[in-house]
Amino acid sequence: MAEIQSILKPLEQFETLMTEIYTRLSQRFSTDLGAKSMFAKLAFEERSHVGQVQFLRRLARQNPTQFADVDVDLEAVKTELQQLEKVADAINHLSLHEAIVLAIGFENSVAEVHSRPAIAGSNPKVGDLLRGLHSGDLAHYNRLVDFARQRGFRTG
Repeated sequence: MAEIQSILKPLEQFETLMTEIYTRLSQRFSTDLGAKSMFAKLAFEERSHVGQVQFLRRLARQNPTQFADVDVDLEAVKTELQQLEKVADAINHLSLHEAIVLAIGFENSVAEVHSRPAIAGSNPKVGDLLRGLHSGDLAHYNRLVDFARQRGFRTG
Protein backbone atom coordinates (compact mmCIF):
# COMPACT_ATOMS: atom_id res chain seq x y z
CA MET A 1 0.00 0.00 0.00
CA ALA A 2 1.20 3.48 -0.83
CA GLU A 3 0.05 6.98 0.02
CA ILE A 4 -1.73 8.55 -2.97
CA GLN A 5 0.84 11.31 -3.53
CA SER A 6 3.66 8.76 -3.59
CA ILE A 7 2.17 7.27 -6.78
CA LEU A 8 0.81 10.46 -8.34
CA LYS A 9 4.18 12.23 -8.35
CA PRO A 10 6.02 9.55 -10.39
CA LEU A 11 2.93 9.19 -12.56
CA GLU A 12 3.10 12.91 -13.36
CA GLN A 13 6.82 12.54 -14.12
CA PHE A 14 6.04 9.57 -16.36
CA GLU A 15 3.38 11.49 -18.31
CA THR A 16 5.67 14.53 -18.63
CA LEU A 17 8.50 12.39 -19.94
CA MET A 18 6.16 10.65 -22.40
CA THR A 19 5.18 14.10 -23.70
CA GLU A 20 8.82 15.04 -24.16
CA ILE A 21 9.68 11.74 -25.83
CA TYR A 22 6.80 11.93 -28.30
CA THR A 23 7.69 15.54 -29.11
CA ARG A 24 11.29 14.57 -29.77
CA LEU A 25 10.26 11.52 -31.81
CA SER A 26 8.07 13.75 -33.94
CA GLN A 27 11.13 15.90 -34.62
CA ARG A 28 13.43 12.90 -35.08
CA PHE A 29 11.21 11.39 -37.76
CA SER A 30 10.13 14.68 -39.32
CA THR A 31 10.80 13.43 -42.85
CA ASP A 32 8.30 10.60 -42.39
CA LEU A 33 5.03 12.51 -42.40
CA GLY A 34 3.00 9.60 -40.98
CA ALA A 35 5.37 9.07 -38.06
CA LYS A 36 5.80 12.79 -37.45
CA SER A 37 2.05 13.34 -37.35
CA MET A 38 1.36 10.38 -35.08
CA PHE A 39 4.07 11.30 -32.57
CA ALA A 40 3.00 14.96 -32.56
CA LYS A 41 -0.59 13.95 -31.83
CA LEU A 42 0.53 11.58 -29.06
CA ALA A 43 2.64 14.38 -27.53
CA PHE A 44 -0.32 16.77 -27.62
CA GLU A 45 -2.58 14.23 -25.92
CA GLU A 46 0.06 13.34 -23.31
CA ARG A 47 0.24 17.03 -22.34
CA SER A 48 -3.44 16.84 -21.42
CA HIS A 49 -2.71 13.70 -19.38
CA VAL A 50 -0.06 15.65 -17.45
CA GLY A 51 -2.65 18.33 -16.66
CA GLN A 52 -5.14 15.72 -15.47
CA VAL A 53 -2.59 14.10 -13.15
CA GLN A 54 -1.56 17.53 -11.83
CA PHE A 55 -5.22 18.30 -11.11
CA LEU A 56 -5.57 14.98 -9.30
CA ARG A 57 -2.43 15.70 -7.26
CA ARG A 58 -3.80 19.10 -6.20
CA LEU A 59 -7.15 17.55 -5.34
CA ALA A 60 -5.50 14.87 -3.21
CA ARG A 61 -3.20 17.41 -1.55
CA GLN A 62 -6.14 19.68 -0.66
CA ASN A 63 -8.35 16.79 0.52
CA PRO A 64 -5.99 14.19 2.00
CA THR A 65 -8.66 12.53 4.13
CA GLN A 66 -10.72 11.83 1.00
CA PHE A 67 -8.04 9.58 -0.53
CA ALA A 68 -7.18 6.16 0.84
CA ASP A 69 -3.82 4.49 0.34
CA VAL A 70 -3.45 2.73 -3.01
CA ASP A 71 -2.48 -0.85 -3.74
CA VAL A 72 0.10 -0.35 -6.47
CA ASP A 73 3.62 -1.57 -7.10
CA LEU A 74 5.41 1.73 -6.57
CA GLU A 75 8.82 0.17 -7.24
CA ALA A 76 7.63 -1.09 -10.64
CA VAL A 77 6.45 2.43 -11.52
CA LYS A 78 9.79 3.90 -10.43
CA THR A 79 11.65 1.27 -12.47
CA GLU A 80 9.56 2.10 -15.52
CA LEU A 81 10.28 5.79 -15.01
CA GLN A 82 14.02 5.02 -14.99
CA GLN A 83 13.63 2.97 -18.17
CA LEU A 84 11.74 5.82 -19.79
CA GLU A 85 14.58 8.20 -18.88
CA LYS A 86 17.03 5.87 -20.64
CA VAL A 87 14.83 5.87 -23.74
CA ALA A 88 14.74 9.67 -23.66
CA ASP A 89 18.54 9.71 -23.60
CA ALA A 90 18.72 7.31 -26.57
CA ILE A 91 16.12 8.87 -28.88
CA ASN A 92 18.66 10.01 -31.47
CA HIS A 93 19.86 6.42 -31.85
CA LEU A 94 16.48 4.71 -32.20
CA SER A 95 15.10 3.44 -35.47
CA LEU A 96 11.42 4.07 -36.12
CA HIS A 97 10.73 0.40 -35.46
CA GLU A 98 12.54 0.53 -32.10
CA ALA A 99 10.73 3.74 -31.13
CA ILE A 100 7.34 2.20 -31.91
CA VAL A 101 8.07 -1.01 -29.98
CA LEU A 102 9.28 0.93 -26.95
CA ALA A 103 6.30 3.31 -27.06
CA ILE A 104 3.87 0.37 -27.24
CA GLY A 105 5.54 -1.12 -24.16
CA PHE A 106 5.30 2.10 -22.18
CA GLU A 107 1.66 2.68 -23.16
CA ASN A 108 0.89 -0.77 -21.72
CA SER A 109 3.00 -0.39 -18.57
CA VAL A 110 2.28 -0.49 -14.86
CA ALA A 111 2.47 3.31 -14.71
CA GLU A 112 0.10 3.86 -17.62
CA VAL A 113 -2.40 1.03 -17.24
CA HIS A 114 -2.21 -0.86 -13.98
CA SER A 115 -1.92 2.02 -11.52
CA ARG A 116 -5.17 3.66 -12.70
CA PRO A 117 -7.62 1.20 -11.08
CA ALA A 118 -5.67 1.37 -7.82
CA ILE A 119 -5.81 5.17 -7.81
CA ALA A 120 -9.52 5.12 -8.68
CA GLY A 121 -10.06 2.82 -5.70
CA SER A 122 -8.52 5.46 -3.47
CA ASN A 123 -11.42 7.80 -4.20
CA PRO A 124 -14.28 6.53 -6.39
CA LYS A 125 -15.33 10.12 -7.16
CA VAL A 126 -12.23 10.54 -9.34
CA GLY A 127 -13.03 7.38 -11.27
CA ASP A 128 -14.32 9.27 -14.33
CA LEU A 129 -11.09 11.23 -14.62
CA LEU A 130 -9.03 8.06 -14.37
CA ARG A 131 -11.25 6.23 -16.84
CA GLY A 132 -10.56 9.09 -19.25
CA LEU A 133 -6.82 8.71 -18.75
CA HIS A 134 -7.09 4.97 -19.23
CA SER A 135 -9.13 5.43 -22.42
CA GLY A 136 -6.47 7.82 -23.70
CA ASP A 137 -3.70 5.34 -22.93
CA LEU A 138 -5.61 2.55 -24.66
CA ALA A 139 -6.14 4.78 -27.71
CA HIS A 140 -2.40 5.52 -27.79
CA TYR A 141 -1.56 1.84 -27.53
CA ASN A 142 -3.98 0.95 -30.34
CA ARG A 143 -2.74 3.79 -32.56
CA LEU A 144 0.85 2.62 -32.13
CA VAL A 145 -0.03 -1.03 -32.80
CA ASP A 146 -2.00 -0.05 -35.93
CA PHE A 147 0.91 2.08 -37.15
CA ALA A 148 3.31 -0.83 -36.56
CA ARG A 149 1.05 -3.18 -38.53
CA GLN A 150 0.77 -0.72 -41.40
CA ARG A 151 4.54 -0.47 -41.56
CA GLY A 152 5.06 -4.23 -41.23
CA PHE A 153 6.86 -3.93 -37.88
CA ARG A 154 6.88 -6.85 -35.48
CA THR A 155 5.98 -5.71 -31.99
CA GLY A 156 5.92 -8.91 -29.99
